[in-house]
Amino acid sequence: MQGKLIEFIRQKDYKFIEEIGQGGTGRTVLLEDEIINELFVCKKYSPFYEEHKQIFFGNFKDEIKLLHLLNHKNIVRVFNYYLYPEHHTGYILMEHIKGQNINEYLIENPDKLNEIFKQVVGGFVHLEQAGILHRDIRPDNILISNKGIVKIIDFGFSKKVNIDSDFDKSIELNWRYSLPLDFSEKRYDFKTEIYFVGKLFEEIIHTNQLSTFKYSNILNQMTQTDYSYRTDTFFDIEREIIDATILQEPISDYEKDIYKTFANGLEESLVSINDTAIYATDISEIVRNIGTLYKNSILEDYIQNNSSLIKCFIRGSFSYNGGENLEVDAIFKFHKFLSNSSKEKQKIIMNHVWHRLDRIRRVIDVDIPF
Repeated sequence: MQGKLIEFIRQKDYKFIEEIGQGGTGRTVLLEDEIINELFVCKKYSPFYEEHKQIFFGNFKDEIKLLHLLNHKNIVRVFNYYLYPEHHTGYILMEHIKGQNINEYLIENPDKLNEIFKQVVGGFVHLEQAGILHRDIRPDNILISNKGIVKIIDFGFSKKVNIDSDFDKSIELNWRYSLPLDFSEKRYDFKTEIYFVGKLFEEIIHTNQLSTFKYSNILNQMTQTDYSYRTDTFFDIEREIIDATILQEPISDYEKDIYKTFANGLEESLVSINDTAIYATDISEIVRNIGTLYKNSILEDYIQNNSSLIKCFIRGSFSYNGGENLEVDAIFKFHKFLSNSSKEKQKIIMNHVWHRLDRIRRVIDVDIPF
């Protein structure tokens, strides 16, 4: 019956393994689920000062809400939570990351510097797309697993951005790097996050005298103290990295023709894009959506709804024309080309699609609301 409370029969128990850390807002321990033989990190909300428990309990709940919005390989995964509002406490159960912080890892693995940089940028692209500011960027909050996978952790200071409201202007973290001009202007947004990620890598590279970094020009743009001269978005940084990538596998003339036919049809379908719209960046999701579009159009000669095509690539408002711009067969060939390509090749293909979309006129307001 709808609305009925579902009661679980068995209380879930975990075996204590060891202490991990004690901070100002709580305690972190390592637990084992003996039923499935898995380890989990458990963060308990328990402020050092008793009088703070009720005051900051809302922040703890906000952290849980933010973490449940995130699903990316480079961001710590949350499995469950337990809240006890009557006692102003609770727990977050997260994945256990066996590894080191980013500085320790790169001291031992300097040859992985470029790959780690790309993964960190990828994680922050996901945060940017979700509208979440981390606000506590330092080496201890970027871990590298033993398998070389970046994991961004600790979202206790994070904030969901509301475009229509002002950012929190009372940030009082003990920043380890020189501050950008943004702070004197009482500004903190994703361009500020770009600055601190850049300064983190700048410090690691300088302190450890690493000479293999391939993206110095990109890093220089990230660490501009003047807000107006800094790179605008993490997505822009990711695209610059893709542009700098030298593809080891060739792209045939046949594949180029497939791309051009598809990209021309997509570009001709669009009239304008709302200035606040963003590009879809999850390539596996893009592949799935194009596949669904093809299946829904398989008995047609041309795509009947250009809006469905454009939604595969744009999140937000746009205006489009209703002409027959793209044959269904072109959708099939492009989907096969993209889905069968390597991860590296997929990024290059999509970056060329994004370059095509860059050419579409951006407008402040679009009359058609999709």
